[in-house]
Amino acid sequence: MNAPRTYSDWMNCFDIIRSGSQDSEILECVKKGTLALSGGVAGRFATQMNSVIQYRIKRASDKFDRLMQMNQGDMIFFGNALLGLRKEFIFLIQFAQIPVLPSKEAEALCQALKEQATTMQKSLEATTVKLDRTGMLTSIISKNKIDKLDGI
Repeated sequence: MNAPRTYSDWMNCFDIIRSGSQDSEILECVKKGTLALSGGVAGRFATQMNSVIQYRIKRASDKFDRLMQMNQGDMIFFGNALLGLRKEFIFLIQFAQIPVLPSKEAEALCQALKEQATTMQKSLEATTVKLDRTGMLTSIISKNKIDKLDGI
């Protein structure tokens, strides 16, 4: 896979990222990409990138919800579902740090992703406080935090 150079190349890469089928390969590819962010290109690029990120967050959240509906009290299954959400946020933060983005925009995007992960984590914690009589769910949620994104 070649590094994207044109707006069209980038849109093809965004389609691959949206599909989630080749995350590690496409991430390495887009890290090497370039694009002249002039005129209207910068705005369209940012809109498309944001669309991809929002799609991936929604898909990860929906997948987590489906897994929770299928979960029959298996705590390992629950922990793995939490780790899957964290893995998705880690990927998206790495994606947001591609060199083609100006550092100010990349930092703002990364901060927004971290805040989203924190919001999801707090929501899970608040829900389990009300429902968890044994403390097991609370323990698993605190040990497998979605927003544990240090060093990224």
